[in-house]
Amino acid sequence: MKRIVDHLSSMHLTTVILAVLILWFTWGILLAESDTFQQGFRVMNTTLTPVWFSQPGKLSFLLKLWFTGLCTIMGVLGINLIFCSWTKILKLMKNRHARAKLIMLIIHVVFGLVALGHFGSFVLGYRYENVRLREGQSFPLPQGYEVAVTAVHFADDPALLQRPRKEWTAGSFHPQKNFCEVALSHNGDTVASGKVYVLNPLTHKDLQVTLKRFTLPEEIQKQGRGTQKPGVILIISKIPTKPYVFVLFPVMIAGIGIYMLMTWRTRRTEKVNSRE
Repeated sequence: MKRIVDHLSSMHLTTVILAVLILWFTWGILLAESDTFQQGFRVMNTTLTPVWFSQPGKLSFLLKLWFTGLCTIMGVLGINLIFCSWTKILKLMKNRHARAKLIMLIIHVVFGLVALGHFGSFVLGYRYENVRLREGQSFPLPQGYEVAVTAVHFADDPALLQRPRKEWTAGSFHPQKNFCEVALSHNGDTVASGKVYVLNPLTHKDLQVTLKRFTLPEEIQKQGRGTQKPGVILIISKIPTKPYVFVLFPVMIAGIGIYMLMTWRTRRTEKVNSRE
C-alpha cells in the first residue's frame, strides 16, 4: 500500500502527467485549427457539456474522445495532487518550521479547487448563445427566471451594422454610448436591472447577461435608413461555480507570489552565508 501511495504522490508521475497534458492540448489546438473540427469547437465553447453528449450529432466522436481524454488526464492529475498534498501534510505535522512548504501546500489545494471549479463550469448551470432580442422583448430561463430588454441605446449610425467589423474605424463606434438596458425577473418580480455594454455584462449572483453585438433595425434597407432601433444579441449564462473560481484564482496567484518571495529571501541568505 505504501508503494502505491508513494507512486501516486511522486513528482515523477506529476512530470509524466504534465507532459501528456501538453501533448493532449497540442493535439486539441491542431484539431481546432482544422476546417473539419472548427465548428465542433465553437459548439464546445458556446454550450455546456451535457448538451454535447445528450444530443446525437451535436459533436463528432473524435472531439468527444478528445474531451473525455482531457478529463481523464486531469482526473489522474487530481489524484496525484491529493496524494502529494496528503504526504506533505504528514511531513509538515512533524516539522513546524516549514512555512514555505505550508504555503506551497495551500497553493496545491487551491489549484485543485480552481480546477474543480473550471470543470463544474462545463457541466453545471446553463448557457444560451446568440439570444436575439429587440426592445420590449424577453427570453425565458429555467427556474422561473426571465431576461427582458427594456431599452436599446445606439448613438452611432445604424448603417454601420451593415459593414464587417474589420471595416469599423475607431471613431465610427463608441462603446460607452451604445448599450442596452435589461431587467432580470424571477416569477414576475424584478430582481436585477441595469445597463449592459460590450465587455461590461450585468451579473446577478451566478447569472450573467453579456452584450455580444447589435443587429440591424428591421426597417433598414440596402439603400436608405430605417427609423427603428437596432436589436441586440445577448449571451446568457448561469454557472454556479464561477464566483468561487474568481475568488480562489487571486488567492492562488497571491500564494505563488508569497512563496516566491519567501524562497527568494531564503536563497539570498544562503548565498550571503556561503560567501562569508
